[in-house]
Amino acid sequence: MANGSVQITADYHDYTPPFAVEPIVRRMLNSIPEKYLDGLSEVVLTNPSGMSRKRRRAVTKSRNHKVRALDARGLYHPAWNNQPAWIEIFVDNTLRYWEKSWWLKLGFIREAKIADVLFHEIGHHIHFTNRPEHKEREDVADIWKVRLEQSYYRTRRPFLRVMTLPLRPLMRAFSRREERRMFHARMISRAEYEERKNRNRNPL
Repeated sequence: MANGSVQITADYHDYTPPFAVEPIVRRMLNSIPEKYLDGLSEVVLTNPSGMSRKRRRAVTKSRNHKVRALDARGLYHPAWNNQPAWIEIFVDNTLRYWEKSWWLKLGFIREAKIADVLFHEIGHHIHFTNRPEHKEREDVADIWKVRLEQSYYRTRRPFLRVMTLPLRPLMRAFSRREERRMFHARMISRAEYEERKNRNRNPL
């Protein structure tokens, strides 16, 4: 299934995102090698208020903890009963606490918030269909998220990468410090932290 064949569907209920999410998702899908998207049919952009009562009460497991589907930022649905795999992104949950923030006016912040969820869920798809590993599934998804982000940002805005080349050592040092802070604050997993430290050694 080619990247362009992965359908993007917006299905919001009494909710309007603060910016157009579909073009960002399409760019990100186009950055992923086709083999990793094989079998993925659709990415649905939605919000939990449209869930049925049954789904609102449903829970999923993440690192041995129960998480209500209502609170999730994204969900991966593997192929089942002849139905292809698909992904849900709950945009309002993804942008929670950011929707009224001035920072969300910046394109790279918007991309970062969407990438954090989309690439993680695609990481689940890769783990399930392409690269099975006997590890904690959330850790595997986090590792693939970092690799997919790296691939995406490497080709995104190349002129900006050239312009900021002299600042690269300073930016790298700041990034490392921020990643350590996020890890110790339990904002990112150990698997993601370790993969970010070695991100240039593990290309797609």
